[in-house]
Amino acid sequence: MWVEYCLLIVAYLLGSIPTGYIAGRLAGIDIRQHGSGSTGATNVWRTVGKPAGITVFTVDFLKGLAAVWLMQSASQFQVWLRPSFSLNYSVPVDWVQWLVVSAALLALLGHSRSIWIGFSGGKSVATGLGILFAINWVVASGALGLWLATMAIWRTVSLSSMMAAIAAPILMFAVRADLAYLVLTAIGGLFVVWRHRSNIERLLQGTEPSLFPSPTSNQSASSPEVE
Repeated sequence: MWVEYCLLIVAYLLGSIPTGYIAGRLAGIDIRQHGSGSTGATNVWRTVGKPAGITVFTVDFLKGLAAVWLMQSASQFQVWLRPSFSLNYSVPVDWVQWLVVSAALLALLGHSRSIWIGFSGGKSVATGLGILFAINWVVASGALGLWLATMAIWRTVSLSSMMAAIAAPILMFAVRADLAYLVLTAIGGLFVVWRHRSNIERLLQGTEPSLFPSPTSNQSASSPEVE
């Protein structure tokens, strides 16, 4: 079990890698003092540029993927070894999913509350998507498809992200996933929505900016960002 406990710490530290903050520093700014103050990919896209935003999204996605994959691999490896080598310290099979869930939630927490930048961070959307793909690619694809569809219609990242976060537990239930993963997507989805509470206020006021404003839009480049 000590391996799994160590990997829980690793999951948080992986999530805590301040990718957006680093991208901002490389551009000569503190991203937390620009746009929405978030270190997420969208704020980086708007503030630093498209290549930086895509890079931050990719790395944040991989953080979530890696945190879950490491726990899955370590736990499964010990399960395989147990009957062959009579290892009494292997993690019980029934606990594996809950350890994966714990690692996933710690990675989400790390991304939004990074120990390296004063417990600030992003809104956990890209990291959450990476976690979903590591656990169930069908659910992840469905959530991503809804994100893309919402984005195509309303051009608003925050709304698209919240729709995908709400859809994730519904899709997990639809594919009859195990309870652990239903709990994960429910808690993770609520966390992502909670992180977007300022965006919700702007959506209700009609002042939420678009990532791709139309040519006729009067949206200012200094508008608060969504991720």
